[in-house]
Amino acid sequence: MSPLPPDPYKVLGVSKDAQTAAIRSAHRKLVLKCHPDKVQDPKLKAEKQDEFQRVQQAYELLIDDAERQKYDEKVKMENLRKNMQ
Repeated sequence: MSPLPPDPYKVLGVSKDAQTAAIRSAHRKLVLKCHPDKVQDPKLKAEKQDEFQRVQQAYELLIDDAERQKYDEKVKMENLRKNMQ
């Protein structure tokens, strides 16, 4: 089984039952805050690039209903495995 990506809900700062509008809004705010083109310092720019990538990946996962459902099911299965051990 492939490892789970970082929790996209935490990355975007939304609840697990967030609607599409809330996900889009959170994504928009974070992109404006962490876009690497807004930073001049090379070290900070690299950090912002990484943060921007995480935000983009989280958004792409949560905005697609099928991918979001797959992720949620993987998390449930992983939690069940941990509880069984």
